[in-house]
Amino acid sequence: MEVMGKIDQGVVSIEKDGRIVFTVDLSGRFIFYTDGNATYRRSLENKFLKITHNGNTRKLEQIPDDQAREIANSAYDFLRSSHDSLPEEIREAVSPFLDMNYEKLVLDAEKMKIIYGGDIPIVPPDQYFPVYVQAETGCSWNKCTFCRLYRDRTYGVRSLEDFSKHLHSIKEFFGKGLAARRSVFMGDANAVNIDQKVLLQMLDMIQSEFNLPIFSFVDAISTQKKKSEIHFQEMREHGLKRVYIGLESGDPGILRIFNKLMNVSEAINLVNKIKGSGINVGIILMAGAGGKKFYRNHIDNTASVISQMDLGKGDIIYISPMYEYEDTEYYKVAQDLGILSQDEKMKQIDELKAKIREEFQEFNGKPLECPIAPYDIMEAVY
Repeated sequence: MEVMGKIDQGVVSIEKDGRIVFTVDLSGRFIFYTDGNATYRRSLENKFLKITHNGNTRKLEQIPDDQAREIANSAYDFLRSSHDSLPEEIREAVSPFLDMNYEKLVLDAEKMKIIYGGDIPIVPPDQYFPVYVQAETGCSWNKCTFCRLYRDRTYGVRSLEDFSKHLHSIKEFFGKGLAARRSVFMGDANAVNIDQKVLLQMLDMIQSEFNLPIFSFVDAISTQKKKSEIHFQEMREHGLKRVYIGLESGDPGILRIFNKLMNVSEAINLVNKIKGSGINVGIILMAGAGGKKFYRNHIDNTASVISQMDLGKGDIIYISPMYEYEDTEYYKVAQDLGILSQDEKMKQIDELKAKIREEFQEFNGKPLECPIAPYDIMEAVY
């Protein structure tokens, strides 16, 4: 039974028999653990996701605390039992955290929540392992009928002095684990709307502290009116690499139901403005938006809108199955619209992908070069 270990880009991986794998950062924080039956991922908030596969079907679920404790302690027991068999370099790297366990992970998550004033609401699919910095709290709109991410947060922008302290607290929290982080995500919901002079100073502070590419959300409701292409050019020059837009749907009827007060031409203009500045974009769509009543409208009108966006290499389109939460205003409406089953939502993802590519080719006379990737919003935890 061979035990192998390696350190790559700030991540320590321990593997046994090609079946059991445990990865941690250089501070000993649990990242992934595979026990041969399932893979478990821990967020910095100490949420544990269980990932299993049945054929081509990927199943994802958040496990309860008692099960998370068992998994975490099993993983660290595996690390301790493997220690003496590891190469010297790996032994030295993991020795400082051989006493790690679930209880210490709980304490670590509590420290993180103090820094951010609670849980991190959401990060995009390709930003699961960034350094999250909070330039502003909450969402300046916060009225979308399907969204419950920012309910407990009062919107506000940090002062530059407070932001500087915030960045230092984050660096201290991560410690050696910072080496595993590949980017900075600037939150919360629409940080690029901050006064331009202050925003550029914040971007410079982030660059100075972390020297990593910067990503952020942008909303298509207010940003179109507040920021010009020149503004985005300045952001790019100060380190902003990609922004993510929660379009959800290109159908005006669905957008009205969602209380997203934008018209689709504004969304198109915003994306093309951002692209003109040299910044890449990520477009986030929802399969199941508008239910059965708007099933075809959602596909056709979303594809039409996407086809008019200057998307290319470096951009990405994400499609997530929608979750109709009972404590949202949209849930009541969704009953009348007809909620799609999970299988129907997955079918709609495939139909959206095909229609988007078809419409883009027809409208532009060339194929869409950016990927269209499914994801599950349940995984969008920090």
